Amino acid sequence: MSAGIDEARRRVQVQETGAALLKLGATNAAASVLLAKLMQVVAEEAARTPRFAKAIEEAFAAPSETAVGVAVAPQPAPRRRVSAPKAKREAGAFDPFEVFKTDGETVLLERLSSLDADGIKDIIAEQEMDTHKETGRKRKVDVLAVWTVERVKTLTSKGSAFR
Repeated sequence: MSAGIDEARRRVQVQETGAALLKLGATNAAASVLLAKLMQVVAEEAARTPRFAKAIEEAFAAPSETAVGVAVAPQPAPRRRVSAPKAKREAGAFDPFEVFKTDGETVLLERLSSLDADGIKDIIAEQEMDTHKETGRKRKVDVLAVWTVERVKTLTSKGSAFR
């Protein structure tokens, strides 16, 4: 008896699908024909290939009544590692480009040498002179001061070949 009810349900579903295609055909005949052919090809392939039929059944399967209480939670998206907030540096003690322009290279080197390593790194960070992250490992004041003077000279004279 159950097989007869299932057969009747299938026939009703086929009729509803046909009615929907006819309704679509009244407004858009090309889409109706395309969908009818698509459904025919899919149905024929499902009848011919049990694996394809099973894949379609699994893709459109509603949760069974026995598994209603057991809901499968979707996998959460993988978390990205949150980087630690970057420490803000202090403002530089002076503008090395102004000192270089007004007083010269030796005065700039003296003024930089009077600062500690963090003070020089503050100036470098404020002026955005270290684009290649070269000073991150430098710790000696004299090395940082010489590097800063050389960088200021380079950036000041950049483009002077065409003058």
